[in-house]
Amino acid sequence: MIIAEQRSEGSALGIDRDIFLQTIQNDWPTAKAFLKNLVEDNSFTLNPEGVRKNSETIVRQFASFNFSTRVLPSTLHGAGEHLILDSGGGGIPVLLVSHLDTVYPPEEQAAGYPGWDDLNNRIQGPGTYDIKGGTVAMWLMLRCLRQHRPELFENYRWVLAWNAAEERLCADFSSGVLQHLSSEPLACLVFEGDNRRQDGHEVICGRSGLAHFRLCVHGRSAHSGNSHSTGVNAIVRISELVRQIAGLTNYERFTTVNVGLIRGGITTNRVPDYAEILFEVRYRDREHFEETRLALDALQVTWEADHSRCAVILETVHEIPAWVEAPGSLALARFWQSAGQSCGHPVTLGIRSGLSDANFFSSHVQTLDGLGPRGGNAHSVVKNGERLRITEFVDQESFLTKSLINTIALVDLLASANGDGMPAY
Repeated sequence: MIIAEQRSEGSALGIDRDIFLQTIQNDWPTAKAFLKNLVEDNSFTLNPEGVRKNSETIVRQFASFNFSTRVLPSTLHGAGEHLILDSGGGGIPVLLVSHLDTVYPPEEQAAGYPGWDDLNNRIQGPGTYDIKGGTVAMWLMLRCLRQHRPELFENYRWVLAWNAAEERLCADFSSGVLQHLSSEPLACLVFEGDNRRQDGHEVICGRSGLAHFRLCVHGRSAHSGNSHSTGVNAIVRISELVRQIAGLTNYERFTTVNVGLIRGGITTNRVPDYAEILFEVRYRDREHFEETRLALDALQVTWEADHSRCAVILETVHEIPAWVEAPGSLALARFWQSAGQSCGHPVTLGIRSGLSDANFFSSHVQTLDGLGPRGGNAHSVVKNGERLRITEFVDQESFLTKSLINTIALVDLLASANGDGMPAY
């Protein structure tokens, strides 16, 4: 489906924004308590019990909507279950997406002091920004929509979905949710955090693609003293390749190559006959990614020719497609920009090198990301000896302003698609 240009008739721009904002402000104390409950229960990707507790907290918080509840197993070993809340009905689906998991293991969160820190306008703690704050923003938006535009709320089928293993970006979540839907959604709205630091807000209409690679070098083992000259040290050989591989980074083309892991060898008194590196390539331009892939192949062939006593094997572990700026996503973004302008909080469009569920959904549905509140320091921990602080934070005030923008934009989008009971595509 392609979203139509914004129409003036029935536009949300004429709605009393003060009423929307007052409702969101009234709901904020409850929303803040909801966020605190989510944050204090650790939901590391491989902590299924904590993921389940977060899922139960969400189900309770959304209970007044009377949505049906469904869980889907994750294909990632050791992960929890994905969550779907569904209003049902025969209306066109609107898909809202968040996730349950964080990157902080239970022991790390337990060592963090404190797990929840309310610092005036800044709330600090694990998952506050990525992405539990987004789940709270979703609740604030739907509460306001149902209260003030019940005719629009009732006319659509609301499907709310939470990935249990988004931090590992498994594709089973998006495929499972899309199979759950009986028809193509009007839009997929993803509630990852707002990356804007100040002076307005941001929505995301594109994300980099990602490819993981493994490169293995097979050398020849030998005694590290008596037969050192007969050995071929795989660690030394692979180290020669690391700098060349990392050198394929091209910031002007938004392609980064990061060697993240190197391993090999068993003991110091033996020439190691095996070493491997794991690295990733992030890209926005598929053509440049293919050029980088050819450069890696050429590097492998050339290097083997120059080092005939070694075998080099390069393999692609997995790949996640880039989400490029599509007409439908840009059309969706214009509703958010118009809403931001109408209430004095300008909205810019962003493209990120970080990935999200939007990378998967955008291949099937017109998608917009970054609908969560403003914040920062995602995945960040500061250590001082044995003391540890999780520095991830979210901006309290942005819950109000971003939820106001989200509600206005959503009302305008639904009204534009609902003029004659069908989407205006």
